[in-house]
This record gives sequence, C-alpha cells and structure tokens, in this order.
Amino acid sequence: MQLKNTILISFAALLMSVASYLYMDEPLAIWIDLNVRSHKLINIYTSDIPDLLLLSVIVLSTLSWAAYFYLKSRGIKNKHRVFFLITGIALPLSFIVKTLLKLVFGRIETRIWLTDHSLDGMHWFSGENGFDGFPSGHMVVFTTFFVGLWQFYPLYRDLYLVTWLGLAIALMLTNYHFLSDVIAGSYFGALICCSVIYITSRRHIGGSA
Repeated sequence: MQLKNTILISFAALLMSVASYLYMDEPLAIWIDLNVRSHKLINIYTSDIPDLLLLSVIVLSTLSWAAYFYLKSRGIKNKHRVFFLITGIALPLSFIVKTLLKLVFGRIETRIWLTDHSLDGMHWFSGENGFDGFPSGHMVVFTTFFVGLWQFYPLYRDLYLVTWLGLAIALMLTNYHFLSDVIAGSYFGALICCSVIYITSRRHIGGSA
C-alpha cells in the first residue's frame, strides 16, 4: 500500500509539473512581472535577496547533529532524538540532490527568461550560472525540513503549512521561480524526507539509531 501511494503521488507530481511547464509557467510569470513586481517597493525589496540556503542547511544540520549526539550520550531514546537524526541526514542530502537536479535539467531562471524569451526550456547538463531554475532548491530543502516537523510534531501542522505555502508563493511572486519549479521542488523534498524517515525508522526499531 505504501509503495502504491508513493507511485500515485509521484505520478501526480509529474503530471502537475509537466502541465505547469507546458501551460502555466510562462503566462503566470509574465502576469506577476506586470502586476506584482512592477510595483516600486516590491521591486526594490525583492530585486537582490541574498541566497542563504547553504548557510541555513549548515546551521540546521549542525544543530541537529549536536542535539542528536547530546541525547545519544545521555542514553535518551525518544522522538526528538530520531527527528534530529533525520534532519541531520536529510537536510544535507536535500541540498546535494537539488544541486545535482539543477545541473541535469539546466532550466533558465525565471528572471532571465523574462528578459529573453528565446532562452526558454531545459538546457540539459549546461552547468552554467542562470540555468539552474529547476527545481526550486529552497522548496527541496525546506519541504524536507517541514515534512520532518509535520511527522514528529503534529501539534503545529497549521503553522508548518502556512509557512510552507508562504515560501512557495513568495518564490513565485518575486519571479525567482516558475510554478513547476516549486511543484517539483516540493515533491523531491517530501520524497527525500520520507525516504530518510523510512530507512532511519527501520534502523531505529533495530536499536542502531
């Protein structure tokens, strides 16, 4: 049943990403550029936002591993210890995966495409700066993090959902990403975290975590 659900979700994510890529990405990006980013204040404050994704991964991963080894040294086995272990593994893994996927797909960044529509599409294995829009790295990494929180700390699921949706919308409204970039990034992030949870949980049951 679990494998069947994974296949169905993967197919749905693929279908939505392809449909968005073919029919929604470009019109939506143009509309946002004309109706949202054309406002002076929005353009000023979103024109050059620093990329702190790597720093965020390093900080969160370091804190997770520190907390995990502290609990392990005290002989404490609880959900917090498992969560920190999963986060310590999944966050660096998500960053590596998103970097490789960007290299493979080589999609033009939204803002660059808006200045030159001839650069549309995927530029496979280009490895060039500006051809790394797909999938959204922020969505890959932070979906990984939020799925972990969702699983282990369900009391605040509404907060996780609102924050996650806010990030997804912000990435599109600032034209840092197309819709399909966000959809695919969310899928890969969820897949990474769920895979790490599954593998780690099996090890934890066996007593080695």
